[in-house]
Amino acid sequence: MKILFLGIREDERPALEAWQREHPEHEVVAREEILTAATLPLLKGVQAVCLQQVISPEPEVYSALAEAGIRQLSSRTAGVDMLDLALAKQHGIVVTNVPVYSPNAIAEFVLASTLYLTRRFAQIERKNSQRDFRFAGLIGRELATLRVAVLGTGSIGLRAARLFHALGAEVVGYDPYPRPDFGEVGQYAPTLEEAVEGADVLTLHMPLLATNHHVVDAAVLARLAPGAVVINAGRGGLLDTAALLEALNSGHLSGAALDTYENEAPYYRYDWTGKDLGDAVLEELLGREDVLMTPHVAFYTDTAVQNLVTGGLDNAVLAAETGTAPTVVEPA
Repeated sequence: MKILFLGIREDERPALEAWQREHPEHEVVAREEILTAATLPLLKGVQAVCLQQVISPEPEVYSALAEAGIRQLSSRTAGVDMLDLALAKQHGIVVTNVPVYSPNAIAEFVLASTLYLTRRFAQIERKNSQRDFRFAGLIGRELATLRVAVLGTGSIGLRAARLFHALGAEVVGYDPYPRPDFGEVGQYAPTLEEAVEGADVLTLHMPLLATNHHVVDAAVLARLAPGAVVINAGRGGLLDTAALLEALNSGHLSGAALDTYENEAPYYRYDWTGKDLGDAVLEELLGREDVLMTPHVAFYTDTAVQNLVTGGLDNAVLAAETGTAPTVVEPA
């Protein structure tokens, strides 16, 4: 089988080469390009596609895939909101993801980001850079005194909850699909609103669906405790950025850590050095001392990259050969 491996990064090559050695019966063609109408000629002679990208393919790509005889798309990601699942299904294309590749990677990043904000590292670093070693006004908060709201308690959310619980925090969760083992580290609230009520930390671990776009809006943010922090290492569209900025400007929130941004697609993974971003909101976020911005790298560990490459290729082969896989993602 010939597999087109799109959007390759250099750090993925060792994992790809290892997989290829273990599966010499398959040919993997790796390209840096992503799946778009302009790259459709790359599909010639291909039986399976494994991709990773944040930019959505044009609608005509799905019909072109079907015409080329390709009936699957394997995404080396957990979230697949960049793909039109309904349109893919309409053309007989199954979409797979890698839902569990390293919950530790993102959960640890969330914990580190929370500590960065609650222990005032940005302010401390700024004062140190000015040789001002006074610390009055930079008092921090201990996690054991905080209430943490975890929205979405899948593999990543549960792992984050375990880390916060281990450090003594009170953990409250919300998920339309509760899991029994969450009771080991926290308690569920019956509604999202009750979960965030009075929370000092809000961390987002939901998939992005049409039904939960901007699920964290001004009304939800207002329910958080004064001085709360918001951590989004899930999907940018879950959070109303304008409402977040208003809550920061009013002083209701003390900080935010955003590993995802709802308009990130043109920027993240690209070099914009010395260029005008053309996005006033992103410029403001990047310039704020109370906001930690990172370019969607919470997942980025050696373990996660290995598992994403291996899982993505395994899914591509299975779906191409059988028409399905355990990780097929259905339209909402």
